[in-house]
Amino acid sequence: MADIDTDKLGPCPNCGGVFDSVQVGPYTVDRCSTCAGLWLDERELERVLTIDHRALKTKRAETNPVTNKSGRKGKCPRCGGTLIKLANLRANVNTDSCSVCYGVFLDADELDAFDHPNLAGRVGQLLRKLVGRH
Repeated sequence: MADIDTDKLGPCPNCGGVFDSVQVGPYTVDRCSTCAGLWLDERELERVLTIDHRALKTKRAETNPVTNKSGRKGKCPRCGGTLIKLANLRANVNTDSCSVCYGVFLDADELDAFDHPNLAGRVGQLLRKLVGRH
């Protein structure tokens, strides 16, 4: 098995573009310079959602995202693993998740869905407040 270069990402699974690093509060995430999709390593999505992520939306608005009309995704840009569609219970969106390294790819507009949680997401927020876990 080949070693994985954890500092270098492969091509965007949506369009084949190159990822740039974008600072979001204290975190650095990877954004495709062509389609504005986001690659988030394991647990980065949860971290980004705990802070104000409007900076990502602003940077996305500065691009003219190219969309992948086929709907098919390539391989994981981190490890080359298979990306699978997973329903996210926090928002009404299906994310592309790596079955090997557990990273997540979000299409350019999918982060917006987390600003408007669905019923399951709202129930989860309420339960976390009730048990004291924000």
